[in-house]
Amino acid sequence: MAVSSLEYSSQFDHTPFYWCFRIVHAPIFLCSFASDRRHMKDPTGNWIAEPPSYEPIVAEDKTVHNLNEYIEISGENISTNVGVELINDVFNKKLGVVMNENQLEEFFSQISR
Repeated sequence: MAVSSLEYSSQFDHTPFYWCFRIVHAPIFLCSFASDRRHMKDPTGNWIAEPPSYEPIVAEDKTVHNLNEYIEISGENISTNVGVELINDVFNKKLGVVMNENQLEEFFSQISR
């Protein structure tokens, strides 16, 4: 099971932070995600590292960059209940859903039934 292979570090035991995961249905992600690689440039526009040889990823709707939408998470984004609505949202929402590590195991238990 994917959850059992998650590594846990005790260095985070005494912090106010906790693990969050964005779960996006793969077909939706592959159609919706876009990155023009701006995150790979410094403030003056120079490459921080050599970019990949393949073309930047453009979404089906022609969006050229939405990486930040996928990686930015705030408290309001975190789901409060793992239920039918949350499961439906994973399969229907462009950005999927965000859950904490406790909800992750419950979520995968429900969809694997």
